[in-house]
Amino acid sequence: MLTKICLLFATVAFVCAPIAVRAQESGALLDLLVKKKIITDQEAEELRGELVKDFAATPAGKLKMSTPITELEIYGDARVRYEIRNGNSGPPSTLVTNNDDAQQRNRARYRIRLGLRGTLVDDWFFGLRLETSTSPRSTNVTFGDDSGPFGKTSDGAFIGQAYVGYKGIRDLTLTAGRMPNPFITSSMVWDGDINPEGLAQQYKHTFNLSFGGGTSASSAQVESYSKDGKSGVAAAAAISEPTRMSVDVFANFGQFVYDDVSTENPLGVQPSGVPNTDSYLLGWQVGAKFNFTKDIYFRIAPTVYNYTGNGDSFNKFYQGDPDVLVIDPVTGLAVKTPRNQTAINSLLVCELPAEFGFKIGELPVRVFSDFAVNLDATDRARAAGHPDQDDERYAYQLGIAFGQLKAKHDWQIQAFYQHAEQYSLDPNLVDSDIFDSRLNMEGFAIQAGYAITDAVTFNLTYAYGEQINKTLGTGGIGDIGVNPLREYQLFQVDLNYKF
Repeated sequence: MLTKICLLFATVAFVCAPIAVRAQESGALLDLLVKKKIITDQEAEELRGELVKDFAATPAGKLKMSTPITELEIYGDARVRYEIRNGNSGPPSTLVTNNDDAQQRNRARYRIRLGLRGTLVDDWFFGLRLETSTSPRSTNVTFGDDSGPFGKTSDGAFIGQAYVGYKGIRDLTLTAGRMPNPFITSSMVWDGDINPEGLAQQYKHTFNLSFGGGTSASSAQVESYSKDGKSGVAAAAAISEPTRMSVDVFANFGQFVYDDVSTENPLGVQPSGVPNTDSYLLGWQVGAKFNFTKDIYFRIAPTVYNYTGNGDSFNKFYQGDPDVLVIDPVTGLAVKTPRNQTAINSLLVCELPAEFGFKIGELPVRVFSDFAVNLDATDRARAAGHPDQDDERYAYQLGIAFGQLKAKHDWQIQAFYQHAEQYSLDPNLVDSDIFDSRLNMEGFAIQAGYAITDAVTFNLTYAYGEQINKTLGTGGIGDIGVNPLREYQLFQVDLNYKF
């Protein structure tokens, strides 16, 4: 009888609630009834299915969901930005355009991202996100960059994320498709706008630890606490509470399709130097987050990235040097020969991101770092024609952040220094803003933000970088058409909206 009464109350609460609340709260309510052992798992699943069917058939429902969907969330953000990029091939550098030695790009830009994610019955989930721009490393659209005044050539919506996954195995999440980056990393190695395509496996388990250090409460202490209106039992427990902490152990693995050859077995003779194997990026990460208290933590996440195959777009040896002029023997004219900026030969990158967080009073503080080394840099330098530069294999970042943007009137400021040598990283993945998607660059960045409301934030970014090794180019392809990029400056003003 008690079970039937609980089921009746659950049904009445679900039907009487607003439609949006019904879909969101029914699962939590049923889980609570199961946890309290009022109903069984089987009864909860049967009721869940009936409630979902009733919701889909409700005439008052403006949004109807199919039966397998148990939760659905619509989310997104919009941003307007004004930025200045300035790069030159020699000093001095200035944010005033100099046609002799500098190139400058002033742009007003916007981006929109609109997503849909949900959970399905039997521990399945999915996600879909539309976003502006076709660039893998940017969701920005530049005002006035297409044909005619106020044209719409570049103002399209494209699929930025499309994935499905499964969480039915304890502590394990399996994902397939075009997904959010599953790795803990930094902008030095991965641009935040990149959503890799392929498979990912993520494991996370929390270990709760208890140490000594607690003390027993004397009868006098308990009596003193009781006089202050506190429970003597609670006082004794508080005094004798041992030291506790938790450790989140995680492992993230990814198998991403980097470049898919159009034809694996072409007709006729295979063109010289063009492989017939697809290219994959494989990632292996194992780490831990030590939660010493609710405000103090330390996280470290050692990672290895390796590549298989070269695909058809990344099959030549990486050079990263400036383009050269070659005299055409027929016409006698100088012809520019481009150097390869995107090849992925000889990359075996080990990364070590770390972060230490704590509070000064109520102010959150983070000290973060990242270190990477390409173990195959010797072969990469030799293939690029610079065997004497095989020590250009390291990249590192070190910074500090104060504050956190979570609610109205919150503020945040962070600064970091970054150094990325020519043969250290994959030039196709590094951040497209800081140092203009380039390698062989070092410098600093300062970013500040303020939450005008819970949903609207204002941000400023300034970055300055210089070429590290003057005998090499600045490998990578960015928005400033200068190589080598001797000096670079970036200034951005953002207004962000979340919904």
